[in-house]
Amino acid sequence: MASEKTVRALLLEQLEGRNAHIDFNQAVQGLTYKQTGIKVEGLPHTIWELIEHIRIAQADILEFCKNPDYEAIDWPNDYWPESHKPDSKEELEASIQAVRDGLKEMLEIIRDEEHNLQVPLSHGSGQTLFREAMLIVDHNAYHIGQIVQIRRLLGSW
Repeated sequence: MASEKTVRALLLEQLEGRNAHIDFNQAVQGLTYKQTGIKVEGLPHTIWELIEHIRIAQADILEFCKNPDYEAIDWPNDYWPESHKPDSKEELEASIQAVRDGLKEMLEIIRDEEHNLQVPLSHGSGQTLFREAMLIVDHNAYHIGQIVQIRRLLGSW
């Protein structure tokens, strides 16, 4: 079990963003409502679209991990917002908080040693909690990098 503790600890570090790159909170710190809807020429998404995409995908992964009756949402349509900008500052803030809350929830799941990280989920096709947590790490890091890139191009980084 010592090796699982080590894997668990390393996984928690990755989820918390304490290693190779900035975390979500750093990426959105100081971001304005207006900036999130600006479309930068040559880039496919706005910051809002990326934040919402992170929120939706992370929520879907969590739902898969927790719900034996999970039903997949439609890829790619259901994973992206319909609008390139939020309807309000409150919608933006709620989305950012939902990303934070989802990450916190995954951290709690991984911290719980009752959950074996490497046993396939009963309702999946071989997926494990380890795999799903790493999917969040990888997916979020990719899109956090895009948020930073857009902020740099907007001169707000």
